[in-house]
Amino acid sequence: MGTKTFRELTTFRVGGKIEHFFEVKTEKEVVGAVAFAKKNKLPIFIIGGGSDILVSDNDFKGVVIKYGGKKISFKGNSVTVEAGAVWDKLVEETVNRGLQGIECLSGIPGSVGGAPIQNIGAYGQELKDTFVGLSAYDIEKEKFVTFGKTDCEFGYRESFFKKPAGWQKFIITDVTFSLKKDAPPAVKYDSLRNYLAEKNFDNPSLTDVRQAVLKIREAKFENPKEIGNAGSFFKNPIIEKKKADLLKQKYADIPCRPQPDGNYKCSAGWLIEQAGWKGKKYHGAQVSPRHALVLINPEGKA
Repeated sequence: MGTKTFRELTTFRVGGKIEHFFEVKTEKEVVGAVAFAKKNKLPIFIIGGGSDILVSDNDFKGVVIKYGGKKISFKGNSVTVEAGAVWDKLVEETVNRGLQGIECLSGIPGSVGGAPIQNIGAYGQELKDTFVGLSAYDIEKEKFVTFGKTDCEFGYRESFFKKPAGWQKFIITDVTFSLKKDAPPAVKYDSLRNYLAEKNFDNPSLTDVRQAVLKIREAKFENPKEIGNAGSFFKNPIIEKKKADLLKQKYADIPCRPQPDGNYKCSAGWLIEQAGWKGKKYHGAQVSPRHALVLINPEGKA
């Protein structure tokens, strides 16, 4: 147990002091941290890589628990990963082993434990596509439980763990994925396909796709290690075809992609930029001048 600040633990580089901080790596330590909080009647807040939260500058008079185990265990085409592992480290390991399924999720900040909460996705891949299950500690019932894919109620950047019934009520300890050996990489998005074509990759490997995604992200997003940010903060709005057609009549260049259910997903970045917010500053925070999908804390004063 120790003291920390949320500023130290979040990629936005904001947040007040934490009264009690536990970084736990075993089931016994998880149980002990929760027991301490309950014994002292203190609120609990669970944190992972700190890349998807914005925290108050006020001090937190409670217990913050971070699962720090980072072990990655492969068995055939399956991989079980402790929640504290860095997400991009997992992607790198799978690509190096010729396992296809999450290569387009390269470079996404955060931990493995946080990935299913958000159902992270990029360039046509989503976590749910390869997800098998996870283990977690139920804080209320004080027992370890497992979740399958159906239990997680995955949606577009959505899961059971973001809903009232699941939010901040489970400490995820490990996640299991099922990947494909020596399968061709997924190249579904035009921006990725065009980048690979420009580099003359007619038959790209998993490594080629991973490196392409990293380069595209590098051009779009500020490095959170250098400038406080959390990557993309948006959800692309999904609208009915009728509304998409009306928008296209008025704005011919609006990027809208058809979805399997007949609806259309429109670009949030395009909308934010058209509204004139790209590069705008407000009380130390800023919409990135490089990409309208990113909020940054350029001087650490937000």
